[in-house]
Amino acid sequence: MRTTPEILQKQWSSISYKEGGFLQVDTQHPLEWHIGYQSISQKTLLLICNTDVEVIDSSKSMLVTRRKRETDNRYTLSFELLRNEQEDVFVILCSDIIEHSRLAKDEKVALDLVINRFKQWSRLLESQKKGVMDEKRRKGLIGELLFLWERIKTSSSVLDTIQGWVGAEGLDQDFIYEDCWYEVKSIGLSATSVTISSLEQLDSATQGELVVMRIDKAAPDKAGALSLNDVVYEISLTLANSSNALDLFRSKLSAYGYIDLKEYSQQKYYCSGSQRYEVNNTFPRIMRSNIPPQVESLHYELSLPALSDWLKG
Repeated sequence: MRTTPEILQKQWSSISYKEGGFLQVDTQHPLEWHIGYQSISQKTLLLICNTDVEVIDSSKSMLVTRRKRETDNRYTLSFELLRNEQEDVFVILCSDIIEHSRLAKDEKVALDLVINRFKQWSRLLESQKKGVMDEKRRKGLIGELLFLWERIKTSSSVLDTIQGWVGAEGLDQDFIYEDCWYEVKSIGLSATSVTISSLEQLDSATQGELVVMRIDKAAPDKAGALSLNDVVYEISLTLANSSNALDLFRSKLSAYGYIDLKEYSQQKYYCSGSQRYEVNNTFPRIMRSNIPPQVESLHYELSLPALSDWLKG
């Protein structure tokens, strides 16, 4: 049976002794897992194994401790939550690490999976406190991925196409190619405006495009509906014959804050269409050169019906 965050949370709540008390969970798993509290408030995931475990660096979010027990010469690896505001995502992390290593053929392989998965989570939690993307960020990523997927299908160089996806690396636009740049916005079908969240997004001396993706939540059985994990899987499948492009794609996903959580498979989304607007010298945008130097940042909204003159056919 799968160990879900809900199951773990219920089991943690059942532990009455919160000063060193631990409870073994998921006895069918190839590794021996326990949950408990190192102190009154700090949730801890504890792994006991026969194989020596490599030293793992702790982070601001979690204290990682490796020990060898004198009583039976077995090894322990504990993950102790340090930030109480991340308690909900810590439970998801624990569930995910347990499930990620479930199908390993032996203990050593299972431990490698645990350690690699924890390192992914550690990087993620350092970059965003909540760990799991909220609805807005999730839809934004889906919009960028759908745009990327369409370019891959017609590209003569999939590696160049993936390299052009630069939004996750903190650049001003989402996609930059030799001939054009693209800023992708994901909004609902009924939305009539888009938010430009920084001065730099549309401030470029070269011509570009504002791409509006119409994305809404959908029922699981709706034809054409996809979850975030579905879109990632389909693109990965398209890149299967290009290992360099696939590795780069996965690296950019990680930089965006994505790892393949089961939570990202649950909600389906449907893209009902897109509009592309030419951002040229006449396009209504706020440029850095047009505002006082004392203004460090701003965001503004553009009315889509008012942009009909720049709509591409």
